[in-house]
Amino acid sequence: MKKSLLSLALAGSMLSALAVPAFAATPADVVGKPVQSAVEALTALGIINGYADGTFKPDNTITRAELAKIVIVATGNESAATLMANTAPSFKDVKKGVWYTGYINAAAAKGFIQGYNGNFRPNDTIKFEEVTAILVRALGYKDKYLSGSWPYNVLLQANEVGLFNGVELAQGTNATRGVVAELTENALSENLVQYDADGNVSNVQAGNPKVDQYLINKLGTSSTEVVKLAAVTSDKKIAFVTGDVAVADNYFITGGKKLADLIGRSVSVLKNKDGKVIAITDAQAASNSLTVNTDAKDANGNAKTTIFKRSTPASNGNAAVNETFVINGVTYTTSTDFVVYNNTDFETDNELSVTGSKEVQIFKNSAGLVQAVLVNNWAPNIVVGDIVAYTNYSRIVSKDGVGTPFTTKVDANTSITLNGKAATLADLKAGDVVNVIENAADSALQIVATRNTVTGKVEANGTDAGSATVKVNGTTYKNVAGGTAPALNTEYTFYLNKDNEVVYFAAPNAVAASAYAVVYSVTPDVQYIDTNNEVQSGTKVVYYSLKDQKVVTAYTNDTYTKTNATTLKNNLVELKFDSKGAIVLSAEQAGVDVVTAAGTVSADPTASKLTVDTVDTNNTTTTTNYITNSNTIYIKVGINADDISKNTVANATAADVAKNDTVVVKAANGIAQYVVIKAKGSAAVTLPKVQGLFVSQSSVTTADGTSYSVKLNVKGEEKTFAIKSALPDTTAKNSVITLTDTDTGNSVYEGKDTYTTEANTLTNVNYSAKTFVINAVPAGENNTPPAVPGTTYLVTSNTQVVLLNKKDGTIAQGTITDIGLAADGTNYGTKFKVIVKDSGDTYGNIAEAGVVVVVAY
Repeated sequence: MKKSLLSLALAGSMLSALAVPAFAATPADVVGKPVQSAVEALTALGIINGYADGTFKPDNTITRAELAKIVIVATGNESAATLMANTAPSFKDVKKGVWYTGYINAAAAKGFIQGYNGNFRPNDTIKFEEVTAILVRALGYKDKYLSGSWPYNVLLQANEVGLFNGVELAQGTNATRGVVAELTENALSENLVQYDADGNVSNVQAGNPKVDQYLINKLGTSSTEVVKLAAVTSDKKIAFVTGDVAVADNYFITGGKKLADLIGRSVSVLKNKDGKVIAITDAQAASNSLTVNTDAKDANGNAKTTIFKRSTPASNGNAAVNETFVINGVTYTTSTDFVVYNNTDFETDNELSVTGSKEVQIFKNSAGLVQAVLVNNWAPNIVVGDIVAYTNYSRIVSKDGVGTPFTTKVDANTSITLNGKAATLADLKAGDVVNVIENAADSALQIVATRNTVTGKVEANGTDAGSATVKVNGTTYKNVAGGTAPALNTEYTFYLNKDNEVVYFAAPNAVAASAYAVVYSVTPDVQYIDTNNEVQSGTKVVYYSLKDQKVVTAYTNDTYTKTNATTLKNNLVELKFDSKGAIVLSAEQAGVDVVTAAGTVSADPTASKLTVDTVDTNNTTTTTNYITNSNTIYIKVGINADDISKNTVANATAADVAKNDTVVVKAANGIAQYVVIKAKGSAAVTLPKVQGLFVSQSSVTTADGTSYSVKLNVKGEEKTFAIKSALPDTTAKNSVITLTDTDTGNSVYEGKDTYTTEANTLTNVNYSAKTFVINAVPAGENNTPPAVPGTTYLVTSNTQVVLLNKKDGTIAQGTITDIGLAADGTNYGTKFKVIVKDSGDTYGNIAEAGVVVVVAY
């Protein structure tokens, strides 16, 4: 069944606005920081609070008494603390009737905390490992059954169950409020455990049928449900298979997951006293989850159709009907509340047929019956070219010239992983390879991103089982990039997908191909747990990786790094690693201080020469000429010495360097090894061409004259641009406007073009090639008059496809699919028209469509 253009677009936007909880009272000093989600979750549960001035102060230390309160509330024992508030404390330095008395008494009675020779020291700060031990005990683990000596027995157990996920280890230091919040949030989604008489540990289970229990289950009324839809409904409810349940304004999902991650899965649902959902925890057992591919062929070699259908219970004298399906020789039986999805879209009749090989996720209930099937049709191997942000959503746009042009909408519902770990859109960057599941509204529900590159010379090209291969650095990779094979003995950077296949290759960027980094801090003599769960002592290095474009914390026993801890700070260095992956630095690799060192480019750079003036402390200017060549590395940096989270580092090219720029140069024998661009000098700038739909215009008159501006809808967002003169008063709303800058001596647009002409015909929509034709006229009888071929346009990632409802003037963003629907059958001319304005660019002899307005009448 076809759906209207606008209903599809608006349905997606309605859900996205309600997809995640809005924490209106989030403390200002945690917004945008890794600790934000933990603070929001614990505040929602009443476990921890901010300060009266609206802050949380995540870097402040925490006292032993404060932690006692946190662990008692987190384990659902606050009523016990109230009862024990006036009980004589077992610790000599804890008084009766103080705010913390009941919490300390309850925590001691539960075995969560211990004292010191009869004292508790309630106002002392508490160490990181002490916090870890208390939370491990809160999960049910007992010190006497943990292997190793204190504190490594609890640290190793905490690491094993996942308490340290996303938390920077800080053994021996005083725990901060932020770290305690992160550890406590992680603990909430971990299994509760118990021991038998022989000391054997097992998960605590409850309910009928019995399901694992988590720490968060202790905080209120909980039930086990199966998630039905990937977004909160318009009336603020979560749809479960058994029915919809209202959500609290500050509800959250533990583990940083999205509802899209939980479709069809069993979850533990925590409700507040009003019966509203306040927290959801994934409770789907790994043993009852599997991902398989349906059979491509049947026994006769024909394409096989697999049917997923809900079983029917016995009723009104009719016998029960057990529905089954077979995959890879295994027979599965569905439950009587079975649900099935096609690319996360719920099938309302609980039945779906697929032909051939398709990836499916199968989720079983505790009785072994299939409760849900998700059929996944991935858009695979998309190389990210750009990420464009709008007011309420963003779009990932594929890299130009790589595969079929692709764009997808990303909003609050979208679940993202990067290299197997939960991520956000901000974690992705150009060059990442993504696989995408889109729903019927063309919104991304799941994005699986991979960041993995290999740089080296091509040793061989070949085939294996009919698939192209390429050999690089002694390893053979399947090459699914298509097109011309890479040239032998030529160096490339190869971009790999999640299956370690080559998706795209290009001449290597000098920075991306090297392990260059800006060192933020070096701290000698710290203890950490290595990948083998063994405690080590070494030097902690925090640096910004140019290759991965992110902050990395690593540990090393390298002597040079430890000895030069102070001088390495803020240095741009070339990292090298030993066979175990530990950093190894030397004096030759040490770079320049990108914070204090600087010079000014005093002459226009050439292809082989860069002239830089530096001024010393005596105000003496020294001019140095550097030789630049193809091996020179160019980097843009913005260093904030006070807050490393605000640092920016990006790759650059020789074309990015201009006269008057502030730069830092590292050279050897007069040859520039790398050029760091710290600030751009003043230069004439041409404003970029802008295309969009007319919204309104305005003017302001002062003693200096009249200035004009125009507001345009550009890719779904209204933006204002300064123009030299006004548009005609007769300019109709939603006219296509093109602005160009013809005078670089000012910052306004001089060129203004208005376009409103509707095409006479719309034909030949090619979804694969992303092309369409307008104004084509077939030949008359006996070729009189002759045919008019019309104009072919290409839809690229830059093209704006806009859906305009002529009746009410509402607009929404669209895709080439909407252009195809407008051209389908008798639709064009009766239900739809299009207005097409080219961008001015061409690909071969095909014009790029800048703006396509699909007008619905």
